[in-house]
Amino acid sequence: MRAVVYKLLVECVVILQRKNLGLLLSVSLLATWGAVLLAVRLYWMGNKPPSFSNSDNPAADSPSFLTRTLTFLYLPAANMWLLLCPDTLSFDWSMDALPLLRTYTDWRNLHTIAFYVGFLLLALVGLQDLTKVRESNGKVHVSNGKLNTNGHSNHLTPEHASTESLGPVKSVENGTKNHSVLRTPLPTTENIAVFSLGLLSIPFLPATNLFFYVGFVIAERVLYIPSMGFCLLVAVGLRSLYVRLRSRLSRTMVLYCSAGLVVLYGIKTVLRNQDWNNEELLYRSGIAVNPAKGKPDPSTPIPHPVVEDPGY
Repeated sequence: MRAVVYKLLVECVVILQRKNLGLLLSVSLLATWGAVLLAVRLYWMGNKPPSFSNSDNPAADSPSFLTRTLTFLYLPAANMWLLLCPDTLSFDWSMDALPLLRTYTDWRNLHTIAFYVGFLLLALVGLQDLTKVRESNGKVHVSNGKLNTNGHSNHLTPEHASTESLGPVKSVENGTKNHSVLRTPLPTTENIAVFSLGLLSIPFLPATNLFFYVGFVIAERVLYIPSMGFCLLVAVGLRSLYVRLRSRLSRTMVLYCSAGLVVLYGIKTVLRNQDWNNEELLYRSGIAVNPAKGKPDPSTPIPHPVVEDPGY
């Protein structure tokens, strides 16, 4: 059994080296430069991790391993919810803006499980070969731009179009040419899904507190680049749904729902921009999310009014 597994691993490595040698070199180069930059950063910081205030990241300062684990596993789910439904926003998520998860019975653990299961399923669906046409009562072969079905008709949807065939595709059934269809040189759904997942997850990894502690629990600014990948995933999902639907009414509903999402998020953006007109409005908008910011700091002395001497 071990010999079989080892042989399969060796074959996979050989295939990857042959087909994706350029990709492996690029990834290796990026990883090397990333390690060098990280080493330089640690050197300038005195070879020790940065220190943060207890109020900035309460979970990192918690003595309970269970609390830290449950809270840090929940943070990606909370950030994903900010992308899905950006209704509650704040410029400051410190202190008790996000209560810590201290027990297994906390209902927010269900959000954590749903997030990781959904993300895993999305990755599996996105990574599968969508350009591969399954056999159905006959063998299907695509070679040199010709589609052979051995006597059985086969139709390729635009979702399975490949970027490799820029010319016409000839359909041959038992040696008889029937029609020619021009393919649009668009990237495959698989490639877009993989790129979107990478753009969504990789820039967010340093802010998860899973590898090292950072100076915040939630920070909306770290979602700028991941939001691009999220928008691409939404677009890919809507396009796939539009392609699979056959009725005109269903496709119209998809278009109207997409337009409705754009309008709703646009209105939310305009309303949120008004909170950033000045510091006072921004501070007031965050009090509802983080009430502790609206309370005076007991360590700060309260200034007393100065009464001037009237001079008599």
